[in-house]
Amino acid sequence: MHIYEYLFTAIIIVLILLSSSTMIETISEPSRSTSEKEQLKVTAQKLMTQLLLDPGNPPDWGNNIDIDPSNLTTFGLAKYSETTREAYVLDADKVLRLDNTNPLFLPPSSVINLLNLGYEYGFALEFYPALNVTIAPINSTSSSDRYNINVTEYNELPIVMADVTARMYYYNSSSQTIATTGAIFNQTGADGKCIVDFGNVTTEMKILSLVINYYGIRIVKSFTVGSNVTQVHLIGNHALLNQPYNLSSSATEIIVTKKDGVYTIESVKSNLNKINATIFELAYVEPSTVAILTVSEDGTKLILASKEATLTYSSIQGVSLSFPFAYSIERSVTIGGSAYIVRLYLWRMSW
Repeated sequence: MHIYEYLFTAIIIVLILLSSSTMIETISEPSRSTSEKEQLKVTAQKLMTQLLLDPGNPPDWGNNIDIDPSNLTTFGLAKYSETTREAYVLDADKVLRLDNTNPLFLPPSSVINLLNLGYEYGFALEFYPALNVTIAPINSTSSSDRYNINVTEYNELPIVMADVTARMYYYNSSSQTIATTGAIFNQTGADGKCIVDFGNVTTEMKILSLVINYYGIRIVKSFTVGSNVTQVHLIGNHALLNQPYNLSSSATEIIVTKKDGVYTIESVKSNLNKINATIFELAYVEPSTVAILTVSEDGTKLILASKEATLTYSSIQGVSLSFPFAYSIERSVTIGGSAYIVRLYLWRMSW
């Protein structure tokens, strides 16, 4: 009889110990989870600070096409020059080297090592304009170049009274030069839209350049509105092609200036020298250049290279940016004179 009492007592004690252990683990789990999330938050903030305020080393790694990942000792996207001292001004060339279609693409594996993230963390960066700008052709006649400009926030709320400057560039086959229409100035209405009308530009080698200014928030966009337009990459004073092309020896630089409080779109001419089958060098690139235009040597393609930096850069290619245990942080930055939002996602690869 005593043996059964001892066994029963032992079972009770074991159950009490197991219950206590489970309760302690359950109670401590929220605290552990909070601590890990706080650690992830602190790491993300430090990482964002380095990315946006550090130019990296060498500081000109963005526009120097001879620099590859093996030459980099630190990584950062800040613009570095004697004239740039503002915070959150990024170097467009550095950001564009995060585009996986760019021949000078910087692989995420190299950046992870430079940021000392090792195998512990994964990250993703999103770059997108502060305002969403789209265009839609108005086909009132088959030969009309009229477009509806739509400016909204990313939650689709319309932006009212945004100043719009538009200019069309196209290839004039008779003079064999890149020509331009006059500039059009307009303002968005209550629906966030306005119309720009260029009349009739009878060629498929044309692009539409826009500057949107909304109380100091400037967005520059270049849209291909013709079918015979090929986009290439502009890094520093080099045009980089993904496949061999013979290009004209002259180029047109599209620049954005501000006169009497109004943004204007203008252009200057430059010479284009062939380095090899896929790299061409511009004699000089104006600091305010937002895009360059040239034509193929046979005159059948308009070539556009833009400084726009809308892209996603992730340590895990093709991954969805909706991680249950990720921390995200975003900042407003300036890239090439345009307002952008940068969003960083950071997650632990293991807990």
